[in-house]
This record gives sequence, C-alpha cells and structure tokens, in this order.
Amino acid sequence: MVSANSRWLVSRHLPVTRAQYGRTAGVARRQHTADMDGGKSPTPIEVAQVAGGGRAATRVAFIMLYRRKLVTPDGRGRLTRSGGANRTGGSLERALFNGLLGTVAPAEVLLQPKVRRELTDLRQRLEGDGLLRPWWARIAFPLVLLTLPPYAVARTGLPPLAAIPVVLAGVAAAAFFVPRRRPAGARLLRRLRAEHAALATAEDLDPDEAGLAAALFGRRVMAAVAGPAWLGGGLAGGGRWSREARQNSATYGQWTAEAMGQIDHQNPTSPF
Repeated sequence: MVSANSRWLVSRHLPVTRAQYGRTAGVARRQHTADMDGGKSPTPIEVAQVAGGGRAATRVAFIMLYRRKLVTPDGRGRLTRSGGANRTGGSLERALFNGLLGTVAPAEVLLQPKVRRELTDLRQRLEGDGLLRPWWARIAFPLVLLTLPPYAVARTGLPPLAAIPVVLAGVAAAAFFVPRRRPAGARLLRRLRAEHAALATAEDLDPDEAGLAAALFGRRVMAAVAGPAWLGGGLAGGGRWSREARQNSATYGQWTAEAMGQIDHQNPTSPF
C-alpha cells in the first residue's frame, strides 16, 4: 500500500495537467508576443514575413545569402552556390542554400519540399505569436460578419434607420479581419522602421543589417542591397527557369527533344 507521504511525493513530481499546461503555454505565448512587440528584435526573415509574406521572406533570405558570399548571380536571372556549407544563417537560409542544385532561378528553389516546409513553419510560428492572422480567420470572420447582421435585420424587421447602422457595423467589423497582419504585427513594423530608419540609406551593411533593411523598406531597398543579384540573379521577378534559359541560349547548340527531356528528368529543380 502506498502511504500518504509517498502519494504526496509522487504528485509533486508528476507532469502538469492539461489545463495547467494550457495556461502556462498561453502565458508564455503572450509574453513572447509582448517581447517581440516591445523589446526583443525578431530576425530579418521574420520581419519580412510579417511585412510582405513568403515572397518577401525568401527574397530577404537570398539577399542575406548573397551578402554572405554564399551565392552568385549568373547575370541571366539565376543563382548558383559560391561558398561552403551555410552554418551562420537561419533555417530558411539553409534550406534555400541546400536547394540550389546547380544554377537555377530563385523561383525554382521554392519547389523544394524542405523550403516549402520552412515557409509554412515560419508563417505558423508568427501566427502563434499573434503577429499574423491565419488564412481561415481572414475568410470565416468577415463572411460571418457580412451575412449575420443583414440576416438578423431581416428576421427582426427593424426599420431602415435602425437597420443601416447594424449592417454598417458588421461591414466595419469584417474589414478588421481582412488584413494579413494583426495589430501587434503592424505595431512591430512601425517600431522597427522608426528604430532603424538609418538603414534605408546606409552603406556597407553586414548581411543581417542588409536583410533587415530589405525587410523593413521593401523593393526599393532590396534592389540597392542585393546589387547584381536583384536583376542578374532573378530576385526581382523570380528569375529565368532552367529550361527557358537552355532553350533561349545559343551556347548550348542544337539540342534534340530527347536530350532536353533527359536533362529535365535528371534536374530535380525543374517543374516539367
């Protein structure tokens, strides 16, 4: 028989209950959001995801790889590796670097499953931090708020002077849920842009500073900090895909359809 003291000792060291864990996780999540919004600086790639979504995040990651001298533009809208293993960047940078199999367009690398998983994890992490709004909330809440007030007005038979404000209130509430960024995400961007305004015109930036400048101030600063990689490396518009570059280049000679098909079959980055 287990004594009362033994039961007390066991209960002291048992894992927390589900309810206790939920409360603890909620407090930690709110504290982490408050840190990012009020003091703790997020990474440049996280800032880019909040500011412009997955495309902006991948552009910033490629810019940081270029500034680390790990990728080189070929001048025709594609990138290639130019350094050893990437041990300094974040997980998305490493995934993009590992996805550069040969000389390929930046858009081709996004087809790699590892890159797609990293982008999904990044978005879900920022949604959990309260900086981004999930896609389903941007659809479900506006839909309910746009349909429920008119239905309620029609069912109750309110006069027009009372019905119009109710419907307009529903429209205004629906518009609140449409933006991808939550208020905390918008506050974070405003704070960082005010704190790092000098980055928009600064020179000789290190890779992290260049990435943060590109994430905060958009395509104009991206073009400046990316240098030749912006146009020559295909960061501006996704680049020239491998098959397109082969077909339009006279340096490859007269390729037969069988040879081109075999190359496409051996090239894991080609979508064809």
